[in-house]
This record gives sequence, structure tokens and C-alpha cells, in this order.
Amino acid sequence: MILDPDLVRFTTQFLEKNGALADAHSDHIHAVLPQDLADVLNFPEEVRLGGEDHPLLYGSPILDRLVHTATDGIPVAYGAVSIPYIKKAGFDAAIAQDLSIVNGKFQVGVRAETRTSYMIITSRYVALSDERKEGLMRLTFHESSGAIIAGFEDAITDFECTYYRQGSLPPQFSPRIGVSLQTALKSLQHRIEEELAPFISSMRRRLHRDVTNTREYYRSLADEMRISLAHPNLSDTQRMERQQKIDSLPSEADRKIADLQHKYDTRIHIRACVGERYLVDVAQLIVTILYRKAARTLPVYYNPVTRRIDPLVCESCKKTTRRIFLFMMKVVAKLSPQL
Repeated sequence: MILDPDLVRFTTQFLEKNGALADAHSDHIHAVLPQDLADVLNFPEEVRLGGEDHPLLYGSPILDRLVHTATDGIPVAYGAVSIPYIKKAGFDAAIAQDLSIVNGKFQVGVRAETRTSYMIITSRYVALSDERKEGLMRLTFHESSGAIIAGFEDAITDFECTYYRQGSLPPQFSPRIGVSLQTALKSLQHRIEEELAPFISSMRRRLHRDVTNTREYYRSLADEMRISLAHPNLSDTQRMERQQKIDSLPSEADRKIADLQHKYDTRIHIRACVGERYLVDVAQLIVTILYRKAARTLPVYYNPVTRRIDPLVCESCKKTTRRIFLFMMKVVAKLSPQL
């Protein structure tokens, strides 16, 4: 059977991109897969796609598996920012403006031009409650430190960028950014929660309103039914049934309130949509932190895209900060309201 050319093209490109060897024909694809890809797709390491054993058709489980695996990760673009001029002086003033230190001081030492990498993550969020709210959030972090770089994703539009093909990436793009990425994703989640704070507050106010109204309704209903118990035309059986109904009202009210709490409970789903990794020529400064009789050196970066000194990362809580506290010559940071 002749396979759909688009399916053959998609499958071949996907397999080769993930390290497989694929030989495409009009009626089948013969492929040799790396072990990790074979495990993900639940294929043998050598497989013939097409035919009765592994049909490659629209709607087939095999195609569904391939599409799911192909879309499970996020697409990433790689580029380099063209910097026309790198700052060469005035770093003492820049550090004094962008970083502060408690009970210590900075001393700028060696300056060098170097190239470092930043990543912009664009994520989609959906908040589900009695209503639905969704949107996009962008965040940039320095890949080597994990520091969140505010404003980078907007400022980069003022610069010319060169983009690379997947097979010709410069070695400065490190494959090991997992720790920094996880730190950045936690910051992203926190920012999305801040963005959704008014929405969540609105749902809580509506929940409080509806719970109050529900309790008032059942209190009024109970009062009316108690008054009706004194009606002379009621039989003993009717009075007993009505009293049982009155006794059951608190439980019924609790069930209604539980339903309301579930109705207004806010569930937030966050999914990264796309990543952009950029190489940027920066000025690296070796700065000495002086604290009493102790001293410690660390690198800081002047970022020509944001035109600011990049913030630092607390060694204790891993949060981004521009305000530094010292403890046993270990950088212990407190979040600055400047961020």
C-alpha cells in the first residue's frame, strides 16, 4: 500500500531529528532507532513502519504516538544578538545603581568581554473556576546562573539577531541548563500566580457571597418550618416528618456549600509553549565583596540588552535579587522591591 507522502516526510524528519536512521520508501519506512527513542515509542530498535504490523495511517495508534512524542517538548529557537557597542567604563556607578549590599561593599576588579546565553520562555496559563481566564507570560533567565532578567524579552526587539539551524549550533549553548531552567520555571509560576491574584480574589469574594446567602437561606427555611410546627391542623406524623426535615437542613446546607467550594476552586494549568535561546556579548566583571576583614570574589555581568548589571541569585533560596546580605561570607539574598 502506498503511504501518504506527508506522513512519510513527517515521520522521517522526526526520526532523524531524534537520532534515528531512516530509509523512506513509497510503501514503508525502514528505521534503526536509538534505545531511548525506541523505549519512548514502544518500538523495537529496528522497525519497518507501514504494513500490517506497524501501519502508518491517519488515526493509527502509531501515528498518534509519533505526534504525541513530537509535540511533548517545546520548540526552541537559537540565535545571537548583534551588539554594536559594549560598555568599557563606568561600572562602579552601574553596580551602585543596580546592586546593593548590606554591611559590605563592592570593589570592581578585572573587566573582560565574553559571551553568555539567555533564554526566553513563553508559557500559556489557564485558570479554571466558575469562570475561565487564560493568557501568556514571558520570562527571561540567565542560563548559567538562573537569574531572572527583567525586561530582556522586550528590549531584545531593538537589536538585530542572527538565527542558527538546529545542526549548526555554536558550542556556547550548553546542554546542561536543567537546574537554572527549573529555578526559572518556579519564578514563572510565581509570576503567573501574581497575575491571577485579582481573578482568584474575585472567585473568593463570590464564594463568600454565595456561602453567606446559602446559610441565610437555610436559616430562614428552618425558622419558617419551626413556626409551621405550631399549626393546629398538622397531624403527629406530619409534625414528625417536618421536624426530621428541619434536623436534616444543616447537613443539606453543608452539601450545598461543599458544591460551591468545588465550583469556585481555582485550578491553574501552566504549559511552556516556546523557548528562545540567545548568545549575547557582555562585559564580565570580577567583583570583590568586602565584609569586615573577609573578602570574596564573584563574576557579575553588564548586560548591553537591558543596559543594566544582571541581578544575582541567592545561594540559599535560589531567588533572584538585587539586594545582598552577607552571612559567613555566603551570599544570602533578600528579594528587592526593585524587581
